[in-house]
Amino acid sequence: MKQIILFALILMFSFQLKAQKNELQEEIYENRLDSLIEDVVFGDDELSYLFGLKDNMQFLYMRTSYDSRTFYAGREIGENLYNMTGQLYYLNSNGLFAGLAGAWYDQIDPAYQITVLSLGYSKGLKKAKFFRYRASFDYYLYHNNDPDFDPTYTSGLNLGTTFKSKSVGTRLNASFLLGDNIGKHLSADLYAHLTLLKFGRYNKLRLEPEISFYFGTESVALNGYDNLTNLIEGDLSNSAYTDEFGLMNTQLEIPLSLTYKGFDIDISWTHNFPRSLDPNLLYPENSFISFSVGYIFSL
Repeated sequence: MKQIILFALILMFSFQLKAQKNELQEEIYENRLDSLIEDVVFGDDELSYLFGLKDNMQFLYMRTSYDSRTFYAGREIGENLYNMTGQLYYLNSNGLFAGLAGAWYDQIDPAYQITVLSLGYSKGLKKAKFFRYRASFDYYLYHNNDPDFDPTYTSGLNLGTTFKSKSVGTRLNASFLLGDNIGKHLSADLYAHLTLLKFGRYNKLRLEPEISFYFGTESVALNGYDNLTNLIEGDLSNSAYTDEFGLMNTQLEIPLSLTYKGFDIDISWTHNFPRSLDPNLLYPENSFISFSVGYIFSL
C-alpha cells in the first residue's frame, strides 16, 4: 500500500500538476543544498572554530560527498536514488563566509539542476563563548533547458544559533525560500563529539552522534477526502487539500569522522523517522549511508 501511495504521488507530480512538481523539486534541491551548507560551515566544530580566531585569517575549504539514497524530510525521492554533491567555500576568521554548492542525482533529468551561491556571516559573543549566531543569503542558479520552466524560488534566507559546550551542543535553524511563494522550514539539532583516538595536536578520530528534528509544510487532504483515491482518480482540486505545518521528520545520524593534516573524512549511517501531517498517509522508516571527503588550507 505504501508503494502504491508513493507511485500515485509520483504520477500526480509528473503528469497532472507540472507546476507543483517543479515547486516540489525546487524545495527538495534547495533544502538539500541549504542543509549541506549548514552542515559544512556550522555542523563541523573544526570549521566553526576558525570564525573565532583573533587574527584575520582566510581559508578555502573543498568538499565532496556521496549519499546512497535521497530523501526530503524523511520521504524517499525515487527508488535507491543516490546523489553526489560538491561544495567550495571561502572562510574568514572575522566571521565572513561565501561559497557555492551543487548536487547531482543519478535518476533525474537533468541530473544537475541547480547551483547555490551563498554569502553569510557568523559571530560569537565574547562574554558567552558557548553561543554563536549566523545569517546567510542564497541565490539559486538553475540549469534547466525546458523553455516552460519557471522557478518558484529564486533565493533563500537562513538564520541560526548554536549553543555548545566542549563536547555537546544544539543548533537551531530557520530557512526561508523566497520567490513567487515563500517556503519556511525549521530544524533543531542535538549533537555530541566523542574523541576515540587522538594523534598529534589536530589529528583525531571522533564519533559525532546527532539527532535532528525537521519542521516544514505538507499538503494534506481535507476531511471527507481520501488522499489515495483522489490522486488515482485525478481529483486534484485545490479545495481538496490544505497546507499543514509541523514536525515532518526525526533523523538520527551516527558519523565517524577522521581529521588528518587538513583532510576530514566522514562516513555516517543515518536513520529517518518520517512523520506524515496527513492522517491518511504513512511513511516507512528508512536508512542510508553517506561518505564525504574535505580539505582545508589557508590563503
